[in-house]
Amino acid sequence: MPDHRFTGVVIANELLDNLPFRLFVQDGGWQEAYVAHDNARFVERLVTPAELPACLPMAATHGARAAVNDSARVWVESASALLERGRLVMFDYCTTSAAMAQRPWREWLRTYAGHARGVHYLSAVGEQDITVEVAIDQLPPPSHVTTQAEFLRTHGIEALVDEGRAAWQRSAPTPDLAAMTMRSRVSEAEALLDPDGLGAFSVAEWRR
Repeated sequence: MPDHRFTGVVIANELLDNLPFRLFVQDGGWQEAYVAHDNARFVERLVTPAELPACLPMAATHGARAAVNDSARVWVESASALLERGRLVMFDYCTTSAAMAQRPWREWLRTYAGHARGVHYLSAVGEQDITVEVAIDQLPPPSHVTTQAEFLRTHGIEALVDEGRAAWQRSAPTPDLAAMTMRSRVSEAEALLDPDGLGAFSVAEWRR
């Protein structure tokens, strides 16, 4: 990131879900999960926090979990502060603190290795990525929130697809790399707009 204020656009594409987060577990009250080392393996150790984050829901069943995205909040604040005029645009899979506490935690705290789902986050250390859905209520209030599909349609993805399809049809008898690239817009757009996949990603904008 620049070290001075500027006018422009900052795009955070699946960045915030990879920033460090804190993990809380409901066990007779909210406890913070720390990582400890025990007999050559990593384990969770629950510690009563000195102060509970305000975002944690008061009502949660035993065993419920929730992530606290402190690093994501600080990043959004610092990136927004760099803008004299412009926008910070975030693309990510998002949820809320309350929704996390009501869902199975391995739905929103996930690991990936080799483009496939990984194992428990304390296993295979250094061999898989750890990612967590972003609790959007923990971030500074955005100016606007929508889905990725709606955002891309608003900004003309369908016109780009039509252009790519027309270019391919003109070049199909003797296709070259440029024609193949234009044809790929069709399948790429389908993936980006899929309501059961990438199209359901959240797009949050902070505008100055």
